[in-house]
Amino acid sequence: MRDSISIIVPVYNVEKYLDECVESILNQTYKNIEIFVVDDNNPETEARIETEKIMNEYVNGKNVTYLKHNFNKNGSAARNTGWKHSSGKYITFLDDDDEIDESKI
Repeated sequence: MRDSISIIVPVYNVEKYLDECVESILNQTYKNIEIFVVDDNNPETEARIETEKIMNEYVNGKNVTYLKHNFNKNGSAARNTGWKHSSGKYITFLDDDDEIDESKI
C-alpha cells in the first residue's frame, strides 16, 4: 500500500477559484490522497454560501471532506482544523486560489 497524503485547503473569500483548486488535486497522478477543505468564512455570508455550493459537488465519494468553522478564525486555525481531521502519513497545504501540477503529489 502506498503512503497516504492529506491535502488541506483553507478557504476564505476566494471561492471563485476553489473549483479549479479542488480539480487540480483530484487530477493528481498519485491517487492515495484525502482532501480537507476548511471553510473559514463567517456563516451567512455570500462567501460561505458560494463555497457551500461549490463543495456540494465534491463531497460524495471523492475523498473530499468539507469542514466549516462557526466563525472566521484565520488561515492558521483552518490549517490546524484540517490537520486534526487528517489521517495521511504526509500532510501538505494548498491555498484556495492555487492549483498544482498533476504530478506534484
